[in-house]
Amino acid sequence: MTKPRLLLVDDDKDALDGLTSILKRDGYQVAGVLSGYEALNSLSKKSFDVVITDLNMPGMHGLTLIHEVRKRKEPIAIVIVTANSSVKIAVDAEKNMGYDYHLTKPVNIEELKSVLEKLWRRMAITQKIKSHEKV
Repeated sequence: MTKPRLLLVDDDKDALDGLTSILKRDGYQVAGVLSGYEALNSLSKKSFDVVITDLNMPGMHGLTLIHEVRKRKEPIAIVIVTANSSVKIAVDAEKNMGYDYHLTKPVNIEELKSVLEKLWRRMAITQKIKSHEKV
C-alpha cells in the first residue's frame, strides 16, 4: 500500500526539518512549510492527503489554516501537532474545524506513523465506497 502525501506546517524550522527528514526516510512524500500562508500556496499547486499542522504560529493561526483547508471541500485529513495540549483548544478545533487527530509535542514518531496509517486506511475505504456509489 502506498503512503499518503504529507504537508507539514510548523513555524519552528528545526522541528519542521527534523520531522520532514524522519518521515521522508520512512518512505513518505513530504513537503514542509513554515506558515499557514505557505501551506495554502502549496495546496493550490500540489495535491496532499494529510496536512500536519502546528496551531500557534505567527501570521495565520493553525485553526485559520484548518478552516481554509476545509473550505476547499477536498478529502484532506488534518492532524494537529502542538505544544499546547489544552483540552479546550482541542475540543473547539474538533467541533468547529473537523480535524482528525491531535498530537502533542514533542511528537512521538511511532504514534504519528500509527495515526497516518489509520487515516490512510480510512481514506482508502471512503474512496472505495464513493467509487462504488458512482456505478
